Amino acid sequence: MFNPDLNDYQLTSIIAECCGGVAVVYSAVYKPYNQNVAIKRYFVDKSKEKANLIQQDILTRKELQHQNILPYFTSFVHGPELYVVSPLMSLGSCRDILDRYFQEGLPELACALILRDVLLGLQYLHKQFYIHRSVRASHVLVDTNGSVRLSGLRSAASMMVRGRRQKQLHSLPPPDHDNANLMWLSPELLEQNLRGYDEQSDIYSFGVLTCELANGAVPFAEIPTTLMFTEKVRGSRPQLLDCTSFPEPLTEETKNAYATDSGVGDSAEGVWRLRRVYEARQLSEHFHRLADAALQREPERRPSATQLLNHPFLKQIRKTDFLPSLIGRVKPIKPDSDDISALLLQEKLSEMEIEKSTEWDF
Repeated sequence: MFNPDLNDYQLTSIIAECCGGVAVVYSAVYKPYNQNVAIKRYFVDKSKEKANLIQQDILTRKELQHQNILPYFTSFVHGPELYVVSPLMSLGSCRDILDRYFQEGLPELACALILRDVLLGLQYLHKQFYIHRSVRASHVLVDTNGSVRLSGLRSAASMMVRGRRQKQLHSLPPPDHDNANLMWLSPELLEQNLRGYDEQSDIYSFGVLTCELANGAVPFAEIPTTLMFTEKVRGSRPQLLDCTSFPEPLTEETKNAYATDSGVGDSAEGVWRLRRVYEARQLSEHFHRLADAALQREPERRPSATQLLNHPFLKQIRKTDFLPSLIGRVKPIKPDSDDISALLLQEKLSEMEIEKSTEWDF
């Protein structure tokens, strides 16, 4: 049980700014247990709508209990600021890992381990009649013990309305600060027609995540939103990049053709280097088939999370496989004694009275 008394927490460093500047995540130590935790500090006065999303995130996480869903410990409010305490996932998000250490994508077995745990989390959510609606690498967190957990539940939606299960939903998930989440959403969700969407929409997002982890790049990242929408509805979809993706060999003469709209780099040199990496590797046929199955245009043709957990690609995982060993170059989050921002906030928090609240009215 975690107390909402800030005197029990020692902030150690800033991990990241997130949610379009509405929140900052700090690493901290819960002193009674000497346990590392993460504290997300929200500036809830900036937007009533964002305040409602934060409350939705907390209430959903309190309701859901699963080893692959990021749990909620406690929260407290001071003025316009809300502090939410969660476990510290010391290796950060998969998006952080890709950006800092694996621009060319993660090793195939590492992808298998992460994707299996994501599917276990989705399987649980779907059995509880929830749709995640924001499955992406930045919402997949990894710890040094090898655990993988889904976050981002502020976008989740229940299919239970007034005690009755709905067959489809029709509402769009809440927009993020730059509409980036659209790149992971399924065609049927984006279409906003009478057919609506169900939990199979998450499976499409899982397919986009599969390509994101394997390639290192965010699919559709450099395509204008309108064109991305049109291409998805027409059936265009991302793919795993390896030697089978490039039938024509890359030469110096064609190098400059990859300077723009690549999704994998900002310069011709960077794109050319990554393409050479992709050309030199061959991903397994089972890996390609997993991505293809999840990215089917029609939702009824996609397997469920339970069916994908039995996919041959995941059969390669052995009990002795340990994710941190496969991504050994990734450095865990460590306290920074020189982090002035964390020290100043700690000083401020030590002077203020905290009121525990999980059902507040902003």
